[in-house]
Amino acid sequence: MDWLEEANQKDSHSEVHSFRDYMDIFHKYPIRETRPTYKYLLDMVHSYGQDKDGNYKVFQHKYPDSPPVYGQKRTQRALIENLENFEKEGVNNKFILLVGPNGSSKSSLVRQFMKGAESYSKKDEGVLYSFSWIFPIDNYIKGNLGFSSDRTNRDLNTYAYLEDKDISAILGSELKDHPLLLIPKEYRQEILNDTLAKDPSHLEMVKKSYIYKSDLSKRNRMIYDALLKNYKGKHTEVLKHIRVERILISKRYSASAVTIEPQLHVDAKLQQITMDKRLASLPPSLQCLNLFSMQGEVVLANRGILEYSDLLKRPLDTYKYLLMTMETGSINLQGILTQLDIFFVGTSNEIHLAAFKQHPDFNSFKGRINFIRVPYLLNYKDEMSIYQEQVEGLKSNSVFEPHALEAFCLFAIMTRLRCSQTKHFENSKLAKIATTLSPLEKAKLYAIEELPENLDSEEKQILKLGRVDIQAEFENENLYEGKFGISPRDMKNILYKITSKHETITFVEVIDYLYKLIQKKNNYDFLNMTPQGDFHHPARFIALIKEECLNRFDREFRESLGLVDDRSYEDYLKRYIENVNALIKGERIKNIITGKYEEADDYFIKEFEQSINLNESSDSFRSHLISKLGAWYLDNPGKQIIYNEVFPDIVERLQESFRVEQKKVIVEISKHLVFFEKEISTAEDEDAKTPLSDANRNQIRKVLDNLIENYSYSQNGALALIKFIIKERY
Repeated sequence: MDWLEEANQKDSHSEVHSFRDYMDIFHKYPIRETRPTYKYLLDMVHSYGQDKDGNYKVFQHKYPDSPPVYGQKRTQRALIENLENFEKEGVNNKFILLVGPNGSSKSSLVRQFMKGAESYSKKDEGVLYSFSWIFPIDNYIKGNLGFSSDRTNRDLNTYAYLEDKDISAILGSELKDHPLLLIPKEYRQEILNDTLAKDPSHLEMVKKSYIYKSDLSKRNRMIYDALLKNYKGKHTEVLKHIRVERILISKRYSASAVTIEPQLHVDAKLQQITMDKRLASLPPSLQCLNLFSMQGEVVLANRGILEYSDLLKRPLDTYKYLLMTMETGSINLQGILTQLDIFFVGTSNEIHLAAFKQHPDFNSFKGRINFIRVPYLLNYKDEMSIYQEQVEGLKSNSVFEPHALEAFCLFAIMTRLRCSQTKHFENSKLAKIATTLSPLEKAKLYAIEELPENLDSEEKQILKLGRVDIQAEFENENLYEGKFGISPRDMKNILYKITSKHETITFVEVIDYLYKLIQKKNNYDFLNMTPQGDFHHPARFIALIKEECLNRFDREFRESLGLVDDRSYEDYLKRYIENVNALIKGERIKNIITGKYEEADDYFIKEFEQSINLNESSDSFRSHLISKLGAWYLDNPGKQIIYNEVFPDIVERLQESFRVEQKKVIVEISKHLVFFEKEISTAEDEDAKTPLSDANRNQIRKVLDNLIENYSYSQNGALALIKFIIKERY
């Protein structure tokens, strides 16, 4: 029970204040206490900060019941921009509708946003206050519950701190009215003007908000006026009945974070409470009033977030009230006009939005709704993050080898891409390059800015500069990238199916399953799209992914052979660059052996270019190389250059000649692999012998150990892939 002492100190549910004490808090923290919901939520987002890529961390936080949202940077930014616009307008005057295909994380974004608000409301900087009405028993005031002018205890200046046994009745504020609204408007505005005078920008925002311009809800106003009349106009006596209470945002308990499901019902209603026998102990001056209790999701969500899940699945009449609410910031309940302070957000899929656009009333709603697109992810690195936790959780049953999950996610991304069209680009050179990109090249360009090897230096530079234009190509079209393709929801189900069939999952198992998947044309719409070259062509996606994974494992396999290339690529490359630089500038170069200055070694330059199989103009290649070097010097002043890091693609080409020697070793390994596997499977059987020599056994063991240690493969996975690549390529 040790937790009790800590909980007793930390628990903020019990934080209550008299109105006078709350005013001391207000004067101490005037900015914090005068934030409408849009400003409160904006501060909440900023309190979490952003990561190095500009994603808002509020959406990436991990909660036990709400997984983080990866990617969707543009959607996040659009959501925050709307809050910033509300701050300028002074009112939540737009309904935010997240629109995208099924499973594109629309609801997850809202859920993370609500979770962020919940956590923020528990911090000191995120504190929120409302109030209740407290009516004491006769022990404290002679007469009927404090409404006689003869008081027995004249020193009591508030009923806020009374214990339960001394309280006759409590009436809460169902709309969670802000305590400052208890101050009559003319005095409140004067107080706000004086208190916030040192921060004119914040004061300007407050002046536009309900805190400055509005008033108490109808029930609270009726109670206040009845008490004021009974106390002969003494506001001091009325405010004794106020107990200011801290409120916490909670979706679980529908406190300022509420989700309306698409079922049919009214979102707000009235219920008379003065006929309730439980409230018979209210003062006579209140019992004669027609007091009503407001109920429903809209009421519960006040001073917070209200989400309409799948808004457009509901009949139009059930949310027509939003037209007036968005216009005025208030809701009319049977003649009672109620001011709201809510961040309205909803979700809808593309199909229902398309149908809604055909409705005659769409134009009425269009001006009051801000549509934010939530497409499927187009970055396979972000897509991998979605399933990483699932893969970790399945480790006890199945192990994912390196590149397996990457192959899986590359397929998902490629199903969501479109083939670029020449007409969409002003730059004809960029158009020519973009239209020749394969789905795999496009996926790698989007995620890691990797440029295709078959492009020359100039084309790579054009593509690098035009990447943003390619990503934005279909943004304004109905069939934008990310609107179609396989959803993360389906991908998660597929992951479970793969792991139920295999204990060790390499990219080979993933590819095998994907071949079976693309036969199920009745289950997935993207399988029925008309192919355009390699795009919308699932069989080609798999072939491209297979080749990519084979290339990667091939490199890792060769690196693990333990052969040493005795050439120093750094010195070799440095010598080439120095000679090229001297040749272009017409300068002489110092011979490090003789110490004399000599002409550039034209023979060495040509030999180098021949060894890297240069297939473009040598002048163009050399010029680009020197330009790239110059750019590096500008970006890294005073830093020593490492040529291997600046020109990794050239080093890769130099290593190609070394691979001929590696191939001979691989062929030798292939002859003995079956014996090595036999020894592993019969390790406990001392009589089971194979003709494998110690040298061959140690060689295979060394390769396996390198793959395990350097690239994180398991022994089973490494063996399976070695056999596969030997079969496919050697």
